[in-house]
Parts: sequence; structure tokens; C-alpha cells
Amino acid sequence: MKLPHKTLFGVILLAAALPLRADDTVTIPKSRLEELQRKEADLEALKNQLLKAKTDLDQTKGENQQLKKQHEVDAVKIAQPSAPVHESAPLASLPPLNKVDPIDAMDLANYYQQDPAAADQRFRKQSFPVQGQIIAFEKPLFTNPYKILLKTPDRDVPVVCEIQPPEKYNSVFIANHGSQMVGSLTREYPDVLARLGDLVVVRGECKGLRDGRVVMAACELKSARPSR
Repeated sequence: MKLPHKTLFGVILLAAALPLRADDTVTIPKSRLEELQRKEADLEALKNQLLKAKTDLDQTKGENQQLKKQHEVDAVKIAQPSAPVHESAPLASLPPLNKVDPIDAMDLANYYQQDPAAADQRFRKQSFPVQGQIIAFEKPLFTNPYKILLKTPDRDVPVVCEIQPPEKYNSVFIANHGSQMVGSLTREYPDVLARLGDLVVVRGECKGLRDGRVVMAACELKSARPSR
């Protein structure tokens, strides 16, 4: 039986196409496929391990930095131990104010910090001497009086003494990088009135607390000597 020409031609085309489609398909053995899948899983696990190791390393570096900073802070504390706490006698236990014996600036500041009202009742508007160590100077512009700040248990609450310099000086000013208060008739020959660290006795009138500072006004510098 003869096939029509068109049918025969179609069979030939189909036979020619079959090998081409077979070439497009690659067959992999099951064992090989499983091996590739295992390797891919191993690679993914390795990547996760490396990522975790990097995270742990970064965390360790951060902890080491914190430990280093804490060590530096501890070293400073050891090298500079904190000053001992200054304890003052209870205000109610004190005898009447005699206005002759100097009151320690450390005690005066303590009383005003502990009970401002009771301290005012005892000290405010009273004139008496105060003794202490100079920790700073202040010289307001356009005024002749200067100020000395006396050491207290809390540096933020100093005793501030406003001092009128002797009349022989036409000017007073802070000198030597803030370490001296000097007075002079001419700037070429100044006299040192006080130095940082000096132990001084100052007499004046207590004005109580002003802006967190214990103020003594209209003061006179009675004595000053270097601290040992």
C-alpha cells in the first residue's frame, strides 16, 4: 500500500525531529543527583557556620572593648581614690554663734545643704570669720571687689567670699593663668593677695544660698598662708 506524498513527508519530518528533542534532555543518575544535593546542603551548612563565627567574633570584639574601657575607669579610680566624706557636727548640737572663732567652709556648706532653713536661722545676716582652702577666683568686670571660692565637700556648692581689696590698690586682677589674685597701683609691680590652694580666713556677712552657692558678702581677707 502506497502512502500519499503528503503523509510520507510528514512522517519524515517527525522522524527528523525526534532525535533533536532527545538531545535537549540530559539524564543524571540518581546517585549523582543525591551526591550533588548532599554537597549543596554541606555548602549551605558551611555558610551558616561562617556567618555564626563572624557574629561571635564581632560580639567578642565588642565585649573586649567594654572590658578595656571598664579597666581604664577602674585604673583611674585606683590611682585617684575618692576624698573622705567630711562629717559636720549636728547643727542643733552647736553652741551659740560667738562670731569670733572661724567656721570651717566645709561645715558651713554642709549645714546649708542638709537644712537651708535651719542654717539661715543660725548664720544668715550674721558677720563671722570663715576659714578654708581657695579653689578658684572670680573677678567681675567693672567692679573692684573680687571673689574667692573656698573648698567644700561638694564642689558644685562652694562658699563664695566677696572681698573688698585694700584701698591702696587702684586695681585688682587674676594673674598667672588664674592661679593668683593680685593688686597693684601699676600693673608692673603687682602684690599677690592670694593664691590657689592657700588656707585663708575671711570675715564677712553671710547672705545664705544664692544660685546654689553659700555667699559671704562685704568680706575682708584676714590671713592667707600656703597649704602644706
